[in-house]
Amino acid sequence: MSKINCITPFVPAKNYELSLLFYSDLGFSRVVEIENATRLQKDGCGFWLQNYYIEEWANNFMLCLYVNDIESWWSKINNLNIEDKFGNTAKVLSMPHDQEGGRMMQITDPSGVLWHIREGA
Repeated sequence: MSKINCITPFVPAKNYELSLLFYSDLGFSRVVEIENATRLQKDGCGFWLQNYYIEEWANNFMLCLYVNDIESWWSKINNLNIEDKFGNTAKVLSMPHDQEGGRMMQITDPSGVLWHIREGA
């Protein structure tokens, strides 16, 4: 059996342009754009942001982002002031804290997608 190179989720966007701005502010780059989706990537990891939205799906969609330095991510997110910049659609749910044997924080994107940002692998 061949090696797996990558698993890439398709993330919903209620307001596609606003979500593109949000992810750009977090440091993701547009690497491929097609009619209704954009592949976003940072440090070799990424996902497809799609111009498609079902509220129940978006409100139950979660991603876990593992980073080397959670404090640098917290500093970037805190400095972005995302709740004001994105009209309170994107939210900081928790600052970095210890949970389940590691440091983590939580944010939501403008569509309500929950991001667990964790330090480690």
